[in-house]
Amino acid sequence: MKAFKIALFAGLAVMALACNQTKTPAVPEYQTEAFVKQQVEQMMQLNDYLDMDQLLSADMLALQKKAQSVHYYGEFCRGFGWNTGITDACSEEQTVSIEGVRPIDSLHCDVAMRYVDEGCYDEPYVLHLLWENGQWRIDDMNYGDEMSATLREDCEEFYANMMDVYATTPAEEIMEEMKEDEPEEELYTDPSCVFYNDPAAVQELIDDIKACHELFKQNPGYTEDYGKQIDEMIARIAEHLPS
Repeated sequence: MKAFKIALFAGLAVMALACNQTKTPAVPEYQTEAFVKQQVEQMMQLNDYLDMDQLLSADMLALQKKAQSVHYYGEFCRGFGWNTGITDACSEEQTVSIEGVRPIDSLHCDVAMRYVDEGCYDEPYVLHLLWENGQWRIDDMNYGDEMSATLREDCEEFYANMMDVYATTPAEEIMEEMKEDEPEEELYTDPSCVFYNDPAAVQELIDDIKACHELFKQNPGYTEDYGKQIDEMIARIAEHLPS
């Protein structure tokens, strides 16, 4: 009987120990490698300029749009691109591949990527993803030599450079450049042109001119007459918005 009690207590102790052991929680589906890869593959089917709102986090999108709203002499913010912003090519086909997925925490995940243009480029980079509104979105990107550059830094640097350009370039040059950039009428009436039947593009142009105007106001050579010319330009463009 004594031996039976000892065995019984031993069995109960083993059961209690087993029940007290912490179970490893299951990884939520959205954090699994398969789910993250699937979402990135879906992103890769989108246009990396026209569909930025479906690619970038809200914060990254706002920073990107801020940088792209100011430009001068043909300089534009490079922005996000699956090819890391490389503008030339030496082969007929370029490839972008997912090399690996590394979860960080419940809201962040890193994805190793690679852009290859056979004979020219073999560029690794890392997407920093943010889980936002039930989707993975690109919150930043590391690329360049030893991945020292980031997309955020590029956007911030571009905007800072444009602030300096508008503050230091002779005011008459800036005004002439802005006048030359005003769309000709055919851009609104030709179906093959960018502003044809696209009020969103027209409004974006107006918003960009207003952003450039704000920077221009910091120029010591800025005058009220320049401001009047810009306001008149905006009014002409706004005539192509639906009433």
